[in-house]
Amino acid sequence: MKCPNCGYENRETAHFCQGCGAALATQNPAALDVSRQPTQPLPPTASPLHSLPATRPLSEASIAFAPLPEGALLHEGQYVVVETRTPGLEKAERLNVYLVEDTTPVRLCPNCRAETADPEERFCSYCGADLSGVEPLHLRYLTRESADEHAFAVEAHLLETRLDHPDLLLPRDVFVESPYGPHRRYLVEPEFSPPLATTLSVPQELNQVLEWGVSLAQALDYLHRHQITLREVGLNHIAVEGKTARWIHLGTAYVVPPEARSTAAGYFAQDVQGLATALFYLATGQQQYTADVSLPEQVTTLFSQALTAPAGLTVAAFASALEAALEELRRPASVTLVVGHRTDVGQERSLNEDSLLTLSIAPVFRSVSAPVGLFVVADGMGGHEAGDVASQLAIRTIAPLAVSEVLSPAAAGKPLPDTREWLTAATQAANRAVYEQRRAAGNDMGTTLVMALFIGDTAIIANVGDSRAYLLRQRREERGERRGEEIVQITTDHSLVERLVATGQITPEEAVDHPQKNVIYRVIGDKLRLEVDLFEQRLNAGEALLLCSDGLSGMVPDEQIWHTWRTSTSPREACDRLVEAANQAGGEDNVTVVIVQVSR
Repeated sequence: MKCPNCGYENRETAHFCQGCGAALATQNPAALDVSRQPTQPLPPTASPLHSLPATRPLSEASIAFAPLPEGALLHEGQYVVVETRTPGLEKAERLNVYLVEDTTPVRLCPNCRAETADPEERFCSYCGADLSGVEPLHLRYLTRESADEHAFAVEAHLLETRLDHPDLLLPRDVFVESPYGPHRRYLVEPEFSPPLATTLSVPQELNQVLEWGVSLAQALDYLHRHQITLREVGLNHIAVEGKTARWIHLGTAYVVPPEARSTAAGYFAQDVQGLATALFYLATGQQQYTADVSLPEQVTTLFSQALTAPAGLTVAAFASALEAALEELRRPASVTLVVGHRTDVGQERSLNEDSLLTLSIAPVFRSVSAPVGLFVVADGMGGHEAGDVASQLAIRTIAPLAVSEVLSPAAAGKPLPDTREWLTAATQAANRAVYEQRRAAGNDMGTTLVMALFIGDTAIIANVGDSRAYLLRQRREERGERRGEEIVQITTDHSLVERLVATGQITPEEAVDHPQKNVIYRVIGDKLRLEVDLFEQRLNAGEALLLCSDGLSGMVPDEQIWHTWRTSTSPREACDRLVEAANQAGGEDNVTVVIVQVSR
């Protein structure tokens, strides 16, 4: 290809001129675009290995499958054996492994790592980087040797097809030699390969998993366009290096012959499902798909389709959906917290010992709302001048801490404290205040506490006692979720009956009317040292977090709570209706409820 800038004659595949470094226009894109060239599948009995040249046998050598000596030359002298990695005869595997060195020196581009054996090239023909000063070196590879006549046939065919995709780790070479008489097959691959996805800890950060998924899906689409299916898709077929994920170990791939193209869609759907299974595991740590994982709604929907109904999902569509989900996560999304709250003395008590707190701020910068809010319900106990004092004291201790340490930094655009550490410290501060007041008053005052700190659409929840936090969802039966998952209890009661249920001594139905259902073993103010339970919950648009005292959860069934919320026009209306429902059911205790609903 002649450079239009300096007139230098370059090879046809060059992208940059070797004379001046100028970018070259491809004269024949179809010749370079492998995706436009039809795949020619092998006949069932044929192998590309038989057509490759073989070197002459070593003299005076045994015909047994013995390893080659160091210094032996392979592939017409292109490689020299440096080291035998599996010395001796391996009858079970019929496989020898060598470290070999390429006898032709090459220079590696410092930018893109492309190889060139031409000592006169001044610029990289792939990226145009300057190659002056780059020293030549002899690259080393691992070479597998097999006596099996069918060994490495798939890899050989993939190379013969001229596949060229950055996210496919193909072997460097496949050939046949006859060093000791009978044919042996050789697979040459890099000495060092990136680590497999099997070595990763899970769960991985979701954005990173989606990035890997986009690369892998696009490479898989490239294979499918060449009528190639992986057939086996798992973590051991995925190499991960930093932000890059590539397919590796493609020996189980299958080239769909022309007469079987009508069934190719089934193979391709299995590939999509296998990739989705691997990504779901990396993102959640779960080997089996469940719809109740804490993932963004768009990601959950994508996994649901790919894992439960992959037949109608092409890998190209899957790649596009992964890109869209990733873009949605990267793009700052405005979040609005819509809050409702209500507390009531109930039907049988003369004093309301419950207290609540709602504090929130919603700074908007560059049209993006990023709310921060603290929401608390405290159910006091100990009778007149005890329970109400304890719950108020807990709230009054937490409120100024929230304003000075959380809300003020949020308003000023300063970094926020670690949410888990802050919630634990605030709960401990409330506990010390109530504990000291209890000792000073000489009574048995105490209070439960359920507290949620929202940062955007994510809530970190602290819990002591039997006040509860629930997740309220819209009903999504069309996505295959089981009925009853629209309301999920997040916290665990620190009560006697809850422990009896957990140990199997009573059933949940028996716990409802158990005579000791109000006995709790962990409260604010009881002891100086306090253990705090913490939970994290991300909410999708339309979902809500409900905090309540046992005056609601003990009087109104969960399904009715959900239905009341779902049929209300606002969180405030829902709170009013829930308090009314608790009173209509008997109103045996004070009733307090806070609902925080996320909208975008």
